Amino acid sequence: MRRTSLLLALLLSVAACGKDAASASSSGGASSGGSSGGASSGGSSGGSSGGSSGLPSTPDNGLLPAGSVWRTGSEWYRDISAAPVAEHSAQMIAALPRWGTTGVFQVDFSFVVLDGTGAQSVTLPPGEEVDAVPMPIPDKGYVEGEYAYDACPVGDEDCHVLVLVPGANRLYEGYQMRRNGTSWEGSLAMWQLDKLYPRSNRGQGCTSADAAGLPITPGLIGYRETKAGTIAHALRLVMRNDFIRGKVGDKTFPNVAYPGSHGSTAGAAATGIPYGGRLRLKASVREDDPRFKSTGAKAIIRALHTYGMILADGGNIPLMAESDRIYKDADPKQTWEGTLGPRDLEGILPTDFEVIGIPKDRPGGAAGYYSTRAEYEADLKKPLGCVNVVQP
Repeated sequence: MRRTSLLLALLLSVAACGKDAASASSSGGASSGGSSGGASSGGSSGGSSGGSSGLPSTPDNGLLPAGSVWRTGSEWYRDISAAPVAEHSAQMIAALPRWGTTGVFQVDFSFVVLDGTGAQSVTLPPGEEVDAVPMPIPDKGYVEGEYAYDACPVGDEDCHVLVLVPGANRLYEGYQMRRNGTSWEGSLAMWQLDKLYPRSNRGQGCTSADAAGLPITPGLIGYRETKAGTIAHALRLVMRNDFIRGKVGDKTFPNVAYPGSHGSTAGAAATGIPYGGRLRLKASVREDDPRFKSTGAKAIIRALHTYGMILADGGNIPLMAESDRIYKDADPKQTWEGTLGPRDLEGILPTDFEVIGIPKDRPGGAAGYYSTRAEYEADLKKPLGCVNVVQP
């Protein structure tokens, strides 16, 4: 997984992301930041069966299987429309002067979600904070950025491979993934979608494929769900490292809020938003605003009002959508064109958001939120220090 030793490479990856942010293409290295790099998650969104073809086969329009308990018990699906605003929300938002390098609230389309049903499993090399379980990878598929399996430039890109096995309720997220002949290299975090994780996720201070220790897939803007006009979950937020709460190189500085469980020493904003921090779009930004014309833009605005977005990684492009590559492979007419473009939300500013309090419950704990400044700050955790990776 991504460790402090990879910090330089991750910061270089941020620069690569800036290049993508300036383009209107639907691919490119999106996430960079101080997390461990591990896995692939794959809930694409509904569709016909695909199995080892790599096509998504979840039974409805959501990113995760309809039967997953995550849909009712995880933070990704928590309605926060009535949640209290953190007392020092304005101060945290002030530490975010702009989105990425360009300042555009942009969408990146790099993550390819694969269906691993019936796929042959591969064994990845052992490593620190890596799940030592076989990973099913379809014969045909793509690495993040729509690279061929053996083409992603490891070290310059995160090279995530995201695989969902809906029938087994398993999500596999691989980081720095590359096929070498008949073998694979990379790091894996596997998520069990039929079990709810503790507040520490895979372990407090333990990483995943994202800097915040969270899975990637649940926070993606799914292709089919957006086409259908409803995104019923929180979105994955990516911010520049220098705007994220932290002190560069300081492993003791608290910069992780639930539902996050892992941070980075790359953060550089002493009063900024912590990893795991959740932002909600203000009611003053309305979906009927004439600036937001596309079906996808309106669906995202509704999702940001109801579920918000969770800071998960460092990089230059704020929002991440599922690539349409495997859909086009099945039917060339299946594209994002006409539904959502990379700059459809460019009028939205950081000041259009507010940081909500930290939930006390789910799983366990009293109902309510830590919303006063004292409560919020007291509940923050240190960014690093994983002892043992755990599974529920």
